[in-house]
Amino acid sequence: MKSKVWKHLISLLCIVALVASLGITAWAADELTLEDVAAMAQKALDQQEIQNIMSRHVMYHCYGEHEEEMEEIWVQEYENQMTASFGQNQGFYVGYDSIWEAYVDGHDTSWLSSAKSYCENNGIDISGMTDDEILEIYGGVGQLLLHVTTTAIIEVAEDGQTAKAFWYSPGMIAESGQSGNTIWEAYGVDFVKEDGEWKMWHLHMFTDFMGSFYLTLGGSSSGGGGTAPSGSSGEASSETAEATDNSQQEWQGEGGSQVAASTVHDYLSSVQYYEFSSDRLRSDMEIFIPTGYDEWSFDDDNYGPTAEEYESLGIDLSLWYEAHQS
Repeated sequence: MKSKVWKHLISLLCIVALVASLGITAWAADELTLEDVAAMAQKALDQQEIQNIMSRHVMYHCYGEHEEEMEEIWVQEYENQMTASFGQNQGFYVGYDSIWEAYVDGHDTSWLSSAKSYCENNGIDISGMTDDEILEIYGGVGQLLLHVTTTAIIEVAEDGQTAKAFWYSPGMIAESGQSGNTIWEAYGVDFVKEDGEWKMWHLHMFTDFMGSFYLTLGGSSSGGGGTAPSGSSGEASSETAEATDNSQQEWQGEGGSQVAASTVHDYLSSVQYYEFSSDRLRSDMEIFIPTGYDEWSFDDDNYGPTAEEYESLGIDLSLWYEAHQS
């Protein structure tokens, strides 16, 4: 009997904590129904699950597991895949297949190219090796793609079927034998529920700036001055290269770990930031902070293309609305 009493008490305390987490500091029992409390608890649970999904995205990306990410936490239902998008400052990849081509296939090609360059620069004979064997060598060194997320703002729709969320991300991109970059950007992400599970639907990265640095460990330089920043297939400008050389000479010393500051990378001049697939859209999207809303509408602020942009690609949004009718 005592065990049951304690279980009920613990459950009540959990509900009170969930309600408090939603900003309700005081309430009278006769003012809230059991349904009200259950709805509040569900919204708090939804917010935590969405935060977990975003954190999983960060770690999948960090480990280069883009295929696993797309299959595990991105949308899988047809009407959601049809309207899925991955955006940056200059536009969107639209549709699941287009995102896969860029985010999975494109990353794998870049990763293998970097692995071969690493082996070549370090005198490792890769003749006769398979791609997997080359990548295994590179796997212990490789790339660092860490986009941590902070300041989460997560708004779940009143109908509980979609959500809009915003994070700021101070991140780091580095590659063995080359310069590293700090990258400061915001993430705007729309989520949708599929069979009761939250999935990433629209992801937009608003890049503010990138800045290069060089890291020396134990007095040994890990990169040479004047190279294009990691992850960029474009060439750095001569001014950037010269400034990078100067900063490296100024900051490198003997022993210890040292970081050399550099000029801000002009990402708009890099192929990485302006070459998209045939399903490309250019957008003047501005950052917005999500607020509460009742149900999804492509005509309202969101982190994907506008209704007009979807229409320009021949995507019939009525199919999505029909599939999501309550």
